[in-house]
Amino acid sequence: MLNSATCPMTTGDCCVAAARAAAANLIFKINTETVSINHEGKIVTIPVVRQDEGCDKNGSEYMAEMSGGTPPDIKEKAKIFVKVSRIDDFANLSNKAFIDIRYGNLFMQAGEGIGTASGDKAGIKNGEALIEADVRKMIFEAVADVCEISDGAQLLLITVRCPDGMLIAAKQSMGQNAFAGGITIIGNRGKITKIHQREITNSIDNQIGKFIRAGAKSVLVAPGDYCSERIEQQLHISLDRAIFCYNYPGYAIDTCFEKGIENLLLVGNIGKLVKLAAGISNTNSFASDGRREIFAAHTAVVGGTSAQVRTVMSCSTCDEILYYLDTCGLKDRVMASIMKTIDEYVKARISGNMKIAIALFSKQFGLLGSTSETKNVLVKVSQEQFALSHKLK
Repeated sequence: MLNSATCPMTTGDCCVAAARAAAANLIFKINTETVSINHEGKIVTIPVVRQDEGCDKNGSEYMAEMSGGTPPDIKEKAKIFVKVSRIDDFANLSNKAFIDIRYGNLFMQAGEGIGTASGDKAGIKNGEALIEADVRKMIFEAVADVCEISDGAQLLLITVRCPDGMLIAAKQSMGQNAFAGGITIIGNRGKITKIHQREITNSIDNQIGKFIRAGAKSVLVAPGDYCSERIEQQLHISLDRAIFCYNYPGYAIDTCFEKGIENLLLVGNIGKLVKLAAGISNTNSFASDGRREIFAAHTAVVGGTSAQVRTVMSCSTCDEILYYLDTCGLKDRVMASIMKTIDEYVKARISGNMKIAIALFSKQFGLLGSTSETKNVLVKVSQEQFALSHKLK
C-alpha cells in the first residue's frame, strides 16, 4: 500500500473497497484480499478482510481498516464494514435508503456508527446518513460493475457500518456537528479496478478443487441459482452443492475434464445455456449472444414457416420466444433440436472421455429439455451429493 502522505486513504476508499470485495464474493465467490483505487494516477491499495460470520448465500460482508487519513476525515484505525445482500422483500428496506437512478437494482443504507445529518448539506438531506454523494456514487459503481460482469441485475442492498463510529466521532476535536451520531464517510473520487476474468475462473477452479479434495468424481454445475426451485422440484437435486460457472460453462467443463471428473451435470436457465447450441462458451451477453438466432434456426430446422422464424427473430427475450413457440405447437420440437445440437457440441469438446449431461430450465415452463446422458449422470451426481453433503458445508 502506498504511503498515506503520497496518496491518503479515506473512509470513502475503505467503503468502496469493501463493497467491491463483498459484491464479488457474493456473486462470484471470489475471495478478495486487496482492492486498488486510482486517484488521478496515484494508486492506493487497500487490504480487505472477509467477515465469515456475515457471509452466506444471500449476503457477504468485508471490512477495510482506515489509516493515514487527512482532516476532517477520521485518523484512528477505524474498521469500516460493508455488506452486500440480496433483497427478497422491499418492505424491509428503509425509507431512508439511498438510490442511484443509473442502477435500479441497487440500494444503500447506513448501519451502526454512521452519523446522521442534522440539517441539509451538500448532497445529503436532513436525517439522511452521512455518506457523501461522491462516495455513494463510487460505491454504487463498484457494485454495479460486478453485477454487469455477472450479466444480471440482482436486487442488492449495500449496508455500510462502523461499530466504533460514535466513539471515534466523540473524540474529534473539530467539526463536531458534522459527526453527530457517528462518523461521516468522505473521500476524493477515484476509479476502482474492475474484476478480471482471471478472478472469476480462479473462483471456478477453487470450487472444483473443493469437491475434488472431498473425493468427488461426479459434480453438479450451474451458471447461478436462477431457476433453483424449478431444478430442485423436477430433478430433486439442490444447487446448494453446485459449482457455479457463471458465464464460463466451457471453462468449467474443460477444467472438470482435466481434473479427472467422471460425471458432470450442467443445469441452468435457458437464457445462458442455450448459447451452447452455437458453440458459445462465454455466455456474457456483452461478449456474445445469438439466442434469437439459435431459436430461429431451429424453428426452421423443425419445419417452421418463414413468418414464424421472423416472429422469433423479433422477440426480445427467451421467455417471449418460448411463449410464442408454445402457442404455435413448436416448443417441444424446437427444444429437442436445440438439445441435440448442445449434446453434440459438449461431447465433441471433451472427446467422449467424461460423461456430461445438460438440462435447461425456465421459471415459466420448468424443464425445457435435456441431453441424452441426463438420467444416468443425474443418478451418479445425486448419489455423490448425498454422500458428500456432510463434508461440504
